[in-house]
Amino acid sequence: MIRGNIIAAAGGRIPRKKIAALLAAISKGEKVRSTTVNIIFVDDREIKKLNRKYRRLNQATDVLSFNINDVSVKDSLLGEIYISIETAGKYAGKDGLSLTAEILQLCCHGALHLLGYDHIRDSDRSVMEARERHYLGRIK
Repeated sequence: MIRGNIIAAAGGRIPRKKIAALLAAISKGEKVRSTTVNIIFVDDREIKKLNRKYRRLNQATDVLSFNINDVSVKDSLLGEIYISIETAGKYAGKDGLSLTAEILQLCCHGALHLLGYDHIRDSDRSVMEARERHYLGRIK
């Protein structure tokens, strides 16, 4: 089971119960044993600093994920997911989603990255997007 430690470093309503349900669905579907993920909500300024430092991109982004331990290490901290509330809000409006729906999509995306999914190649993108749709559909 993936436990989520939610840290709200930026203002905004965080759908904690829905995030917990999403992580439970991902845990079950991906057969994840006991691990923890820190989900840190930040502003654009903070995520831009992280993006510049770790990806050499001098711009804000919506979500970044960082692996810390292997998922097979029981009771470990698997990684951290940083979500910009500001950018999530911008994308939610642009995509016609609620902020809650956007946050859940970003949590799902970040968690799947921590579990080894990626979207660099088109074939990988298709798999990752299908997994996202599957898990997001389980909690609605």
